[in-house]
Amino acid sequence: MRWPEDAACGVVVTIDLDGDLPFLAASPENHLRVKSRSVGHYGIDAGSARLLRVLREASILATWFVPGEIARRHPGLVREIDAQGHLIGVHGDLHLDFDELDLLGQLREMTRGRAALAEVLGEAPLGFRTTAGEWALDFPREAASAGFTWSSSLPSDDVPFRVAPGLMEVPFRYETEDYQYLAYNLDPPFPPGQSRITPIEVVEENWWQEYLGAARWGTLFVLRLNAELMGTPGRARMLRRFLGRIHADGRGIMLTCADAARLAEVEPASRHEHPYQRFERLFVEGDERA
Repeated sequence: MRWPEDAACGVVVTIDLDGDLPFLAASPENHLRVKSRSVGHYGIDAGSARLLRVLREASILATWFVPGEIARRHPGLVREIDAQGHLIGVHGDLHLDFDELDLLGQLREMTRGRAALAEVLGEAPLGFRTTAGEWALDFPREAASAGFTWSSSLPSDDVPFRVAPGLMEVPFRYETEDYQYLAYNLDPPFPPGQSRITPIEVVEENWWQEYLGAARWGTLFVLRLNAELMGTPGRARMLRRFLGRIHADGRGIMLTCADAARLAEVEPASRHEHPYQRFERLFVEGDERA
């Protein structure tokens, strides 16, 4: 893919601001587990401000994915993220698991979240990242019909692509998330067996190798962070160092998800059927023949 300013790769920093919603969505009884919920609260109360400072010092505009309920609870924080120039996308409403919802429920989760953000921001976001679980086969087309123009929901490629008419996908990779390395809860245990928190140096080196690969092959490097995980003092320090390494390398261009989606729209390859779309089409056609 061709990047602006003759850059070797595109670099997108994204942050999920979930609070305690994923834990509450997992089970209604979890509202009584105050200690476990406090992990998510940390991202709202401390981690988000620290990450905003890191991004400001690095002169980077990130894409923040915010559930509607977080906007209702913390409108001042959402407005502050917006005021600092960052892009805000929808991350559901109550952060419900898509596996537990039908197509109508999935669309309702996204459009209610968008409405809550629009109430706080004065403008409706155009992009989204789905929550846990798989979206229904018709979801991308229905999301486009509802007015969304881009998504960052699939670990399915390393360049943006058209996932449905009117909807561009800015894919991420599990290797460049923080969650796989650093997420941890004592009770209920996560991960099962509680066998990790990965050393910060290992995480940084893994990400650096992925960035070098993106620069070598001309692909997209999407960093997916969670405010409660990356917002601790030591991890925020590592993030600032890592972003400084990318800046010093000089081959990557910083983009938001919307920037990457717009660039991909003019790429000739984006006008062709992506393998994801082909799979979806063949799956639907197979059902119809059955």
